[in-house]
Amino acid sequence: MYFMTHKTKISTHFPYKKELLEQIKKVLPLHSVYVISVYKETKKQEIFLSPPCINPEKFITYTLLIISHKPISINLGEFIYDLYNNMQQQCKVYPIVYSLSDVLAKLDYGNAYLNRIVTQTKCLYQENDALAKFSGFRVCFHKSIYEQIQTEWNCRMERANYLLSIIDTNDIEEDPTSKLAVMHDALEQICAALLYIFWEFKPHYYSLPYLLHLCSHFTQLPQTVFPKKAFKSQRMFYILCNAHQQMRESQNELSVMDADKAYKLSERFYRKANNLGIKQLEHLKELHYQSTNLQ
Repeated sequence: MYFMTHKTKISTHFPYKKELLEQIKKVLPLHSVYVISVYKETKKQEIFLSPPCINPEKFITYTLLIISHKPISINLGEFIYDLYNNMQQQCKVYPIVYSLSDVLAKLDYGNAYLNRIVTQTKCLYQENDALAKFSGFRVCFHKSIYEQIQTEWNCRMERANYLLSIIDTNDIEEDPTSKLAVMHDALEQICAALLYIFWEFKPHYYSLPYLLHLCSHFTQLPQTVFPKKAFKSQRMFYILCNAHQQMRESQNELSVMDADKAYKLSERFYRKANNLGIKQLEHLKELHYQSTNLQ
């Protein structure tokens, strides 16, 4: 079922819009770009020594859906890194990239995640109105969809629970680097579970900072469990995010104490995410079963 379609309005009130689009077009044949979120951060340095002056710094963080005519040909992590440097490190982009043909097929099938983006977010750039017909489509609710969401959630969280359980030991000869790598994998599974239960989105790129950033759109859990204000918490976050890289090194300075601290954080993240997910499942069950009964 759908309503009367309308032409998407292109928004012009976004910092670095022109420069950002130019850089993206160097890599991808763009069809459209949608802004899921934008975070504007301004820092100001006041200098009192002669000659006195004020140096303002503006930093922008974007989360974008990028739709191109062809699939992206480079690793998404490389794309993020290059874009950040080409924007003079003044703008960080967390992109979700799809080809136009893939988006059309998914929307035609009823993909709830892409439907919400196309109908609810701001459009930064649009080549044509190929997606306009979907602007009036409703998100579908049905008990079979709820069951699919529940199955995905249970699968991901059971994996995470198993991974955390196998390293919850006091082995004298334990290897902290290996334990941290397992924690990293568990956190990825938890993030994937949260992204599906809230967005019905399956990520194609599994970088832990990237996944946690996406999760921060619907919960403060990443910032609560992994705050970045203090040095110790920053270090622990860095260790967990780079655990696989540490595994490739023959020697490193990670200790049993590091692994223990990281485990407590990972286990806390799992518990809080599980509680959050249970509440969201209850909400979704009510929505999907009500709609099914009305049909």
